Amino acid sequence: MKNYIKDITNLKTLLVSGVLLLLGVFFLFISEKLTYPEGYLWVKSLISNFGGLLVATLSIAILWELFSKRSFLDEILERTGLADDVRTAGLRGISVNPVKGPNFTKLIREAERLDIFVCYANTWRATHEEDLKYLASKRKARIRLVVPDPEDMEIMRDLARRFGASTDQVMSQRIKDAIQDYKTLFTSAGNPDLDFSIWIHHENPVTSFYRFDRMAVVTLYKHARGRGNVPTFIAERYGTLYGYVEAEIDALVKGSHEKPPLAKKIFPEHLQ
Repeated sequence: MKNYIKDITNLKTLLVSGVLLLLGVFFLFISEKLTYPEGYLWVKSLISNFGGLLVATLSIAILWELFSKRSFLDEILERTGLADDVRTAGLRGISVNPVKGPNFTKLIREAERLDIFVCYANTWRATHEEDLKYLASKRKARIRLVVPDPEDMEIMRDLARRFGASTDQVMSQRIKDAIQDYKTLFTSAGNPDLDFSIWIHHENPVTSFYRFDRMAVVTLYKHARGRGNVPTFIAERYGTLYGYVEAEIDALVKGSHEKPPLAKKIFPEHLQ
């Protein structure tokens, strides 16, 4: 899967270039086959030159797209010492807009598995409601939502300060509402094969993340109060950043190194 996106890009480049190359050859061909009235030989030159321009331009463009551009980028990364780090982490993108930076619509609709580790993510859920319904309708879909325990008032006080909630009770209610909203969203899909579960934990979150089949999105939290942009990282599977997210999910729902899971499943069971 490492070269999945690269292979898709190469295929698209070759297909589009191939079509345009054939068009250029076609213009060259008809420039020689057509009969031109006296005084209109300039039309032949125009068609022939246009076809030749297409062929020459596309030849250069293909070489640049498939070879030179990537070599140029690799050289820049090598000079700055970032190439190996980027490859090892599997980093595919960086943004400071956690909602619109990553292409969540594409990620959600192409996935069959999704793990959501957030505090409540009302804006994200509302923005991608139709995409999430589409995912929930898939026969093999598996979705896990992991949120802080809304009954843990110590964590609620910390989160209330972080997110600008007036009291810990207000913060607690936001998470309870989110739990109910996610539950309604996914169960209303009417898919009997959907594997959907909700988990609560007692950790004070330092990041939020979304794990898909082939990609992961990690969003940091900021110290300043209120809403705003925060660093967001997009990483592909088999990179160390994806591995970090995978390890976090496993620690929450499975446990690790003979330690019990950090999270407790509350749905399909009822919220205690």
